[in-house]
Amino acid sequence: MRPGIRPQEHWRSKRFRYMLEVLRCANCGTVNATRRSVCRRCRSTSLVRERLPERARLLAFTEVKSATDVHDEMAPYLVGLLEFEDGTRIVAQLTDADYEELRPGMEMEMVVRKIAQDGESGVIVYGFKFRPVVS
Repeated sequence: MRPGIRPQEHWRSKRFRYMLEVLRCANCGTVNATRRSVCRRCRSTSLVRERLPERARLLAFTEVKSATDVHDEMAPYLVGLLEFEDGTRIVAQLTDADYEELRPGMEMEMVVRKIAQDGESGVIVYGFKFRPVVS
């Protein structure tokens, strides 16, 4: 199995991968996307589970043409910086759109898609990506 796809790590982060569930620090407001016991910014232990909205605004985007081993078979692919209503920002893969169709300020929605596949075992890892809102 490639080092990028470890089942135990994948399952620990499934709430974030499938539901955009994060831990927000009650002290400083920092979003922690992985299971943590302390805030990565202020070291507070007061973390509150929160689900991010499924829609966000696209701030910036780029096309990745040379990818890591885990994503090599998917290259080229699109990645975007997204901002939710509360100001929280994340970087995520974009799907169901061509580079030429994307514009900063577009409203995007979360969808679950294939992220990677292990060549030896065939394990497929799914997670969230964002696409332009479908009316």
